[in-house]
Amino acid sequence: MKKWFAFTAIFFGSYFVFLVATIPLAVLLNNINLPKNVSVGIASGTIWQGEINKVFVNNNEIEKINTELSFWSLLFFAPSIDVSFGDAMLNGPEGKLTLTVSSSELSLNDVELFLNANDIAQNLPLPIPASAQGNVEIALTELTLNTSNKLTCEYAQGQVSWIRASVNALNYDIKVGSLKADISCEDGDLLAKILPDNDLGVTLDTRLNLATQKATGQGFVKPGPKFPANLKQALTFLGRPDAQGQYRLRF
Repeated sequence: MKKWFAFTAIFFGSYFVFLVATIPLAVLLNNINLPKNVSVGIASGTIWQGEINKVFVNNNEIEKINTELSFWSLLFFAPSIDVSFGDAMLNGPEGKLTLTVSSSELSLNDVELFLNANDIAQNLPLPIPASAQGNVEIALTELTLNTSNKLTCEYAQGQVSWIRASVNALNYDIKVGSLKADISCEDGDLLAKILPDNDLGVTLDTRLNLATQKATGQGFVKPGPKFPANLKQALTFLGRPDAQGQYRLRF
């Protein structure tokens, strides 16, 4: 009798997983209440393995999104999905990550994300008009978001790197060198803290409120011997330096 119950449970469990896995991805997306700043293009395939041609987040376009659901994660009622998107030949971001969904949390693991620096710059309230060159790489071992009430950051570990960075401001092309920032969470916000070892002498903490999508930042610029000469005249836009020779940054 016990063996009969075991075989029956295995049969119905397998059948349930089969039904879930063969549901079209488009059907699932049509029944999800997406945030107002997110819109999804054409979806094909199934929940098990699907593709979305485009996703728009705050009018930023992400192309060629591929998803693959882990079978074993369904057994623990915490679906885990491998996601990849973009391509070196396409505009927009490129990357991959593993997304795990539970009743009150979203966990992103092994995140690799490549972005155009200027796409980021044009979405920031900069003190002077500027464009940026180069690529920004974001590498996160883990990012855990709480979704029970409003979207908040619970835990994050990773780094942002802007290699061979340059900026065009006030009709000058300015080589910035390399900038790196550590990623963490603080008071529910996502925090990026620029490491002080850089040619600009910049120390800056940038915060992103995930619920409102509002970014703020504050820090200082302290020009040193490696500070670009053609950028010095732009410092007047930041006001007067303090007693330590630091110019305040705030946005």
